[in-house]
Amino acid sequence: MIEIRPATDSDKNQILERMAEVYNPAEAERAKRRWDWQWRDDPRLEKPGYQGVVAEWRGRIIANMSCLPAGLYINGQPVKAQWGVDALVHWGMTRQAIREQRRSGSAKAPDLSEGIAAAFLNHPAFGPGQFGKNFSDSMRTIAVRIGCKPKPGSGVWMRRVSYRHRLQRTLGRPLGALVAAGADLAIGRMPRPTLPVAVFDGDFDARFDRLWERARTEYPAITRRDAALLNWRYRRHPDISYRVLILERGVELRGYVIFSTFFHRDRFRGKIVDLLTALDDSEAADALLAGALRQLRTLGVERAESFASGPEEAAAFARHGFEPRLNKDGKELPMLTRFLPDIRIYATEGDGDGG
Repeated sequence: MIEIRPATDSDKNQILERMAEVYNPAEAERAKRRWDWQWRDDPRLEKPGYQGVVAEWRGRIIANMSCLPAGLYINGQPVKAQWGVDALVHWGMTRQAIREQRRSGSAKAPDLSEGIAAAFLNHPAFGPGQFGKNFSDSMRTIAVRIGCKPKPGSGVWMRRVSYRHRLQRTLGRPLGALVAAGADLAIGRMPRPTLPVAVFDGDFDARFDRLWERARTEYPAITRRDAALLNWRYRRHPDISYRVLILERGVELRGYVIFSTFFHRDRFRGKIVDLLTALDDSEAADALLAGALRQLRTLGVERAESFASGPEEAAAFARHGFEPRLNKDGKELPMLTRFLPDIRIYATEGDGDGG
């Protein structure tokens, strides 16, 4: 019989084995490398150790979903909520297990009428408040069927930044850079920052705490981003180096933006993973976005992407030439929530499984 149960750290080896089988060994190795950082060092964890739900059959894990703490604050107060990420199903073993369970007709068998993913989301271990983004189309369909609600205006946005990397790879560095200088003019307007943004290289300090304290009381709902969380997430990451720009107001911060670069196959990409200003300070947000985009162009990034959690953030990206990323059916991919109030929730690309 299939058992749906809360996961523990003792499931680590089997979860990594399933990842290697379902995805590839490199993906499993990446998860292994990040395991302690993710499941012991995250300051949002109530206690250290892997959090998630697994499906077990004959002593073997056949599927799992991880539950990342969201660090959600509503009206300035912490509220328990979790991101559902890294949903994995080993379909070979799962089909065998389901066939056996149907033949047995056991009254104690879990309800899988809506699928294993739905059973995970319905399990008490998943928590009272649920977030999801970057779901596959099939996972999204299941989530909506059981009551997850799309957040209007949310989704991934992207824009072309530069042709330099592609042209240098084709034409060589000197000639490619020269040709790209002209080709990039055809991409579209790249606004200049209207305020003096500056590079920030150190650990996040008390100024970021004070900015967070102001933000968590201003925003109707927002995910945690104090100095401890930012240092863990962006300065202690095992694999990724992040760049930070800040906007100062005297000795305090008016806002910051965080971004990274990476290669996807042979494409040089960028991600704007975090941005925080006062709730209605669109001038600061625009300056920080413009600063990040110009740095990404200087680095030769071909395309940049980020995540908007609602119409206000989507409008800011649109002002900077971003467009929504659509699925193969031409539909947007909004963030999903469940068991949470219908209010504006501020989250960024770096929340959940982003970054």
